[in-house]
Amino acid sequence: MQNHQTVLSTFQFKRIADVIRVFNENSYFMAEYSERTGSVKWQRVLIASQRELIEKWLRERYPASTAAKIAVRENAPAPAARPEPASDRRAAAHRRHPVSARGNSRRRG
Repeated sequence: MQNHQTVLSTFQFKRIADVIRVFNENSYFMAEYSERTGSVKWQRVLIASQRELIEKWLRERYPASTAAKIAVRENAPAPAARPEPASDRRAAAHRRHPVSARGNSRRRG
């Protein structure tokens, strides 16, 4: 548990309206947590264990509103349908060049 407190103590959390911004010890902007949606948008690379710890702490300390969770689920885009495989376009598009085409100075007999 002491390790977790050490990690969290190296970060600063600043709340602006319904957004919590995460800064590291050098005041670099690291992430942004939306209290409405419960999503975290990372701006910089961080060790995965620290990242998970911060996300867990944010969700425990600032839980997302239930109305927003329902709205996010309802507005989520449906999975995209796979496009049908394209027909072989090369066969229809491939044409012989006419005899008078550039580079064909010899006539065929």
